Amino acid sequence: MMRNVLVLAVVSGFLAGSDAYAAGKQLTGQHAPANTAALAPAEAQKAFTVPEGFEVRLFASEPDVINPVAMAWDERGRLWVVELYEYPLGAAPGTKPRDRIKILEDTDGDGRADKVTVFADGLNLATGIQVGYGGVFVGQAPDLLFLQDTNHDDIADTRTVLMTGFGLEDRHELLNGFTWGPDGQLYITHGVFTHSKVKIPEASAPGVEVTAAVARFQPRTKRFEVYADGTSNPWGVDFDRYGNAFVSACVIDHLFHMAAGGIYVRQGGTPANPYSYQLLPSIVDHKHLMAAYAGIQVYQGNQFPKEWQGEVLFGNIHQSAINHDHLVPNGSSFKAEAQKDFLTTTDGWFRPVSEQVGPDGALWVMDWYDKYPCYQNAQADPEGVDRERGRIWRVVYTGKHPGAKVPSRPEVKMDLAKMSTVELVNLLAHPNIWQRKTAQRVLTERRDPAAVPALKKLLSDGKTLEARLFALWTLNSSDQISESVLEDFYQDKEPAIRAWIARIAGERRLADEAVIKGLAKLASDPDPSVRLAVATAARQLVSGSLTVDTPVPDSLKEIETGRILAPLVIASADAKDPLIPFMIWQAAEPRIAEHPEFAFRWLAANGAEAMPLRDQIARKTMRRVCDTQDTAKLDMAMQFLEAVSGKNTALTAAALDGLLEGLQGNKLKPTVDTDALLKKLAASGKPELVDRAQRLGTLWGNASSIQAAVGTVNDSKASTDERIKAVQAVRKVKSSAARDAMVKVLSNNNPEPLKLEAIRALGEIGGDNVAEGLVERWKEFTPGERRVAAEVLVSRHRWIYTFLSAIETKAIFANEIPATVIRTLSENSDAAIRQRAVQDIGRVRPADADKQKIIAVKKQMILEGKADLQAGHELAKKTCFVCHKLYGEGAEVGPDLTGVGRSTLDALLANVIDPNQVVGKGYENTEVETKDGRSISGRLVENTDTHVKLLSAGPKEEVVAKSDIAVMRTGELSLMPEGLEQMSDADFRNLMMFILHPPQEKIAQQK
Repeated sequence: MMRNVLVLAVVSGFLAGSDAYAAGKQLTGQHAPANTAALAPAEAQKAFTVPEGFEVRLFASEPDVINPVAMAWDERGRLWVVELYEYPLGAAPGTKPRDRIKILEDTDGDGRADKVTVFADGLNLATGIQVGYGGVFVGQAPDLLFLQDTNHDDIADTRTVLMTGFGLEDRHELLNGFTWGPDGQLYITHGVFTHSKVKIPEASAPGVEVTAAVARFQPRTKRFEVYADGTSNPWGVDFDRYGNAFVSACVIDHLFHMAAGGIYVRQGGTPANPYSYQLLPSIVDHKHLMAAYAGIQVYQGNQFPKEWQGEVLFGNIHQSAINHDHLVPNGSSFKAEAQKDFLTTTDGWFRPVSEQVGPDGALWVMDWYDKYPCYQNAQADPEGVDRERGRIWRVVYTGKHPGAKVPSRPEVKMDLAKMSTVELVNLLAHPNIWQRKTAQRVLTERRDPAAVPALKKLLSDGKTLEARLFALWTLNSSDQISESVLEDFYQDKEPAIRAWIARIAGERRLADEAVIKGLAKLASDPDPSVRLAVATAARQLVSGSLTVDTPVPDSLKEIETGRILAPLVIASADAKDPLIPFMIWQAAEPRIAEHPEFAFRWLAANGAEAMPLRDQIARKTMRRVCDTQDTAKLDMAMQFLEAVSGKNTALTAAALDGLLEGLQGNKLKPTVDTDALLKKLAASGKPELVDRAQRLGTLWGNASSIQAAVGTVNDSKASTDERIKAVQAVRKVKSSAARDAMVKVLSNNNPEPLKLEAIRALGEIGGDNVAEGLVERWKEFTPGERRVAAEVLVSRHRWIYTFLSAIETKAIFANEIPATVIRTLSENSDAAIRQRAVQDIGRVRPADADKQKIIAVKKQMILEGKADLQAGHELAKKTCFVCHKLYGEGAEVGPDLTGVGRSTLDALLANVIDPNQVVGKGYENTEVETKDGRSISGRLVENTDTHVKLLSAGPKEEVVAKSDIAVMRTGELSLMPEGLEQMSDADFRNLMMFILHPPQEKIAQQK
């Protein structure tokens, strides 16, 4: 058996999103069930801790509510609750589903529900609800349903499928979090490992692709689109006073400002749009305890003290708490600062899945209440899911008057639907967000022309920003806004009003001359939030959609978006804003792909001064031109380079970078002669241009460039970075001169990073004597170089035999071989290779081994000894950090360990020893065989029409042209191999305890 095997990663982090976990298997760590018995509601209430002056009060509990998963209010202030009884498997075939919708009402004003009505039953895996348009919108994958009560007896008697195609792969990431947005559309959140293609039932088209995202649905038109793409498993979306959207996310960073049309980092998979060339980050630099969030509320009620206005509250299921962040403006976006937890409890059954401000202005908390904290528990033991309990709590503020009466709604017999139109308009100025939103919804559905004068007056003369914004939003959502209204407010004193004027112009595709002039003026607005809105509007005017290009009228295609984007670029020229540069590119990209000559003309005309944002656009423009696979457009790019190469070094360098990025895995070449241009750049005397031109010429087979690049590879006077880039360029040539240059790198005393790149290059260049040469130098290699050399030696069939022979002759020792390489050998298609690997290295433990026993033994061993955290840190550098980050140190091949997979020793051991227990889609190991005999594996992070990109330990990126691929397959196993526990006990203890309790953790907690 193999011993002392160091694997390439520690925690797979794939805790969310897989149905690969066999039923009956027990889970540990953060997935372990609560170790205490369930508490009665009165006892659970006593276990809560909230800030001074606050109280937690019970609104409803079992048997009135069981397994609550979603809630919403009607205009009468009654609470509608979805009971998810069928979680997680769904109803058995042939049986009636048991999910249902209840209406809970407090008829006597004492703060407790005393009337319960079953509105609908027979639902199956229902996960979302919102009231409106004379009925109830219900999420029940694969459908978005609309239920109505036509005879007014509070029992649904019609059921319509509005949209279909929602995925069911991951039962805790189904469509959820329904809420009405400022634009009057129904917003929905959706998880990363559930894959949907949403369409109206009668449509033949494939539908709108949705994975991790915030999406929205327009009830009147049935338009469905992705509002913002990315994150992980958001469960709920909420909006601040300015109409900005926020979600909380699991596993990865926990809080995101979701700007319209944004494409954000994601837990797995790739975004639908491959041409953004960038993913937007979260707004946090901190972690809360554990990492499983549900629900989010930007508090805007009128029941808490004023200092709570705008504070972000979100449920943490694993912690059994409600966390609290404070928002700080950051350009057009925000930064979130960690605050003390808003609510904690000693009751491990508390599972907050939704937090919302109610009619009373208090914070309502939906409590799933279950011993199991996670989806994996339910998959392993569906019968163990509690189906007898559930609670709805209200967190109220009583200050110095504990026990003071706080009714659950302003009036027992309230009904906003019976209010007059003018009364509803007046309600838009109410200090509680619930009244404002509900009044807007009723007015939106009513569409009463009589509302227009009152709304315009409120927009002009409202005493609060909230009142004015809701007036504007209601004019828009009720389809009663005119272009004249927009023109009147382009110069409003409030940035939020100006921003929404721009947003609405884009949303409504209002493209006459006055609107274009207005947007062009707002493009230079001093407030970044306004400029962000202008960029968003420009994209919608061109493409007709936020994130996916869709057909638009020809008249809109003729809009000269440059009139809007040019001043926008100049006003945001420093490129320091966290969102605006991205959004400008999103607006420009569709037109650039079609007609890049306009972009080249503007870039050349504005190339005299330093302008970082212009340079970013030039870089992306060049990359987009390469992705069009159109040689005529590439020829235009060469003409642009010729025009600017002697005028602006930064612009030229950025353009060359874009070409070099776009030509990775891309065999596109210009038809015009480039020798003169390359010679001009090489003679420029600017090192940054000489280097880039040399690499570009090498890709295109320019003889002098190749010769210069080969010389740079072994030029000791050049920097290591320059030499590595030369290696990366020369490796594509695959010539004997390139091979000889790499061998020379290994023969001399060069830095390890350069040698690593040279070894990888030899793997791509190939050659009869490469394997023998690597084996001969094996003893000279560092551990890191041996790891990469081993990966290269198993990347070609013939080389594997040389590698195995070296192991048999003890030129290479089995305990020097990485576990990833061992797994590659054990899964080789050649039976002779598999057999020799077993003989030479040892048999890999079968996947179905009793790992729970191993975990128990290792846990006892770790707890019985004293760990050396410094030694553990050194081991982590060699093993874990080649794939994962921990408090900023390490690579980003797998998820960040700071917030996932290591909440307890049990959790850590479960993920290390059994890394394939849960593998999220997008994190499987993908293998590529090229036509020239190479084998490459890693996580698939890009899959375009021209190339694929694989990311693996190191970190190492491999970009392969589609035309070079012979076979590509994705397996069911994660990138993380098994076997880490087979290192020595002392090493394993040190490593595990360092990952569990790194010194940085204490510093972070003190902050």
